[in-house]
Amino acid sequence: MHLPLGTYSPEIKLGLVSASRNCFPRALSAERTARLVQSATAAGLVLTTPQGDCAIIETKDHATEAAAQLKTAGCDAAVLFLGNFSPEIEDACFIRNFDGPVMIIAAAEESASSLLQKRGDALCGLLSAMLGVSKRGLLDKVHVPEAPIVSPEEGVAEIKHFLSIAKIVKGVRNATIGLFGPRPRDFETCNYNLASVNSIGVEVEELGLFDLQNEIAKIKSAEGAGEIASAMKQETPSIPADTEFVGRLSTYEKAMRNFRERLKLSGAASQCWSEQEFSLKHVPCYINGRMAQAGFPIACENDAYSLIAELMAQYASDNAVAVLDINHSIPKNLHASLKDYPIKDMVGMFHCGNAAPKLLKNPEMKYQVIMKRLMEPNTPADITRGTLEGQFIGSPITVVQVHGVGDKMRAYIMEGHFLDLDPMTFGATGTAYLPGFNRFYRHVLLGRFHHHAAVAFSHCGAALFDAFKLLGLAEVFTPNPDCVPYPGENVFRGLLKAK
Repeated sequence: MHLPLGTYSPEIKLGLVSASRNCFPRALSAERTARLVQSATAAGLVLTTPQGDCAIIETKDHATEAAAQLKTAGCDAAVLFLGNFSPEIEDACFIRNFDGPVMIIAAAEESASSLLQKRGDALCGLLSAMLGVSKRGLLDKVHVPEAPIVSPEEGVAEIKHFLSIAKIVKGVRNATIGLFGPRPRDFETCNYNLASVNSIGVEVEELGLFDLQNEIAKIKSAEGAGEIASAMKQETPSIPADTEFVGRLSTYEKAMRNFRERLKLSGAASQCWSEQEFSLKHVPCYINGRMAQAGFPIACENDAYSLIAELMAQYASDNAVAVLDINHSIPKNLHASLKDYPIKDMVGMFHCGNAAPKLLKNPEMKYQVIMKRLMEPNTPADITRGTLEGQFIGSPITVVQVHGVGDKMRAYIMEGHFLDLDPMTFGATGTAYLPGFNRFYRHVLLGRFHHHAAVAFSHCGAALFDAFKLLGLAEVFTPNPDCVPYPGENVFRGLLKAK
């Protein structure tokens, strides 16, 4: 999704249509729908409803007209509310004719006193409706909540959740990513299969390092990056007092912005390691972080899958995200407070210095330590400058990654926290507690996923999980509870034995 800079997720226009079976009172569905809409309006939600008789679907003509009206109104997604048993053939007809994802919820009975005259049997009707949807091959368009039989207040909570799902689906299905340069040799696992990326709706613009070089040359000759350089100096006190070096960074950012606008990109990935440094005379980390803060993530090592995961996490959290390595184990003596945590479920998450400034405590511009060892071992740092380093803020986090499996995609989701403690190492780094990480790492990550992951700075795994189903991902992995073994796990090694 090509969003304005400073925007993290797309706007969603949400439709609502009700349904009523002909042997049940239409008025019952109308009453229940009115209460749902009233509760939604009180919660600040805006719902678009069809006009006329098709606002409550009873016939195929109603279903077709309701879908047409919501499409004409520009609705991205729709809620189908079964106010009573509902007509299952017509329910499926609406879903087939509406282009976007549809959430189905059904009305709970309100009171014992109304069961005689106002019983709607929507619990039963949802069984019929979903079987009709399944028989017609429409399940991939439908989201059904974990508890789909709802009161008005519960319905509003599910609509809010569905809005988050719809943002992810709309953003991903309208995303175009730009890849600059080949995948670096030393990062073989950061490859991608175009068919798997296209399978969820993402388009790819494959570009080269020459494209970046040529764009930068044009900007230098036109002196088109002065405004960016001034903003950098104002926003980053630790940036070197070296006008020529700041010019290298600002022209690179301007080039990325130009490609973003020209190709309507949602995000980008650059080669970085390590020919980009020799060619452009800086590491791109700081610029990557600045652009991520503006809602345009740039992944490292030309990693298309991690960029897509970043976009998903950004749309889900409606905030800046980071791409990090699942990097190092945590020593027991890192901090006294860690005695309260299972140390094997702690992980150091790191990258060179590419984080959005607002995600770091006291960020400071430095140089890339590992690259300097390789590229400038005996001289002051020059072309390895440009990292923005610091400790990630203490925060709830969601860790997500996607990868190809054949021509489809698989994914994993974990939730946890960044602890507010000094990681005592270089880079943009945080100490993460991810419950169940040790077993998940061994039985899910190894052999299926590479070392990068996208990190959102909130708990948004629920929306991601449901969006992944609508996007058609082949597999979605989440940590198992302590008492549930993974396939192939050796339960005799003691990890699952009662303590």
